[in-house]
Amino acid sequence: MKLYHYVKRPNNVLEKGLLSIAMNKNTDLSYYLKRSGAKTHDEVCQWMESTFEGRSRGIRAFTEPCQWTERSLYCIKSFVDQADLFEINIEAMDKDGLIEAVYISPSVLDLPNVNEEQCIDEILQKIKGIKEIDCSPIDWNVCDDELGHRFAFVRYYLLVVQNGVIPPKYLKKI
Repeated sequence: MKLYHYVKRPNNVLEKGLLSIAMNKNTDLSYYLKRSGAKTHDEVCQWMESTFEGRSRGIRAFTEPCQWTERSLYCIKSFVDQADLFEINIEAMDKDGLIEAVYISPSVLDLPNVNEEQCIDEILQKIKGIKEIDCSPIDWNVCDDELGHRFAFVRYYLLVVQNGVIPPKYLKKI
């Protein structure tokens, strides 16, 4: 089973691996600074860990490469155009004991008590492991630039990874 992750160019992923927020002091934290009220990288990591253990060592991944429509040219197409796509071999990672936990962030459309206006933080639900990852097709048509919240409408996963890094040997640049 493969999952997919995007990293803004230029990057050194094939040399250093995919880094979680905890391991990447140079990551753009503006999204998390606003949401958490934190002022520093360490404070953002503390805030993440206060929501559940391992969150700051988590790496987001999709079950398929992102697709865009006429309604999502800014939020998805511009994101994809500025990044490299990496395929993650999660079966090999799991076999080697590197995945500590897996969380799903379901589409807000699948959550009856949540709507896009309430989606101020990711809704992450722990699942039992990689065998519970849903690889059915994603409906990218629900993404709409006017609504914002780039990925609130599509499911993705958060892999809590040992040491907060997916080593290069589990990655392939697509």
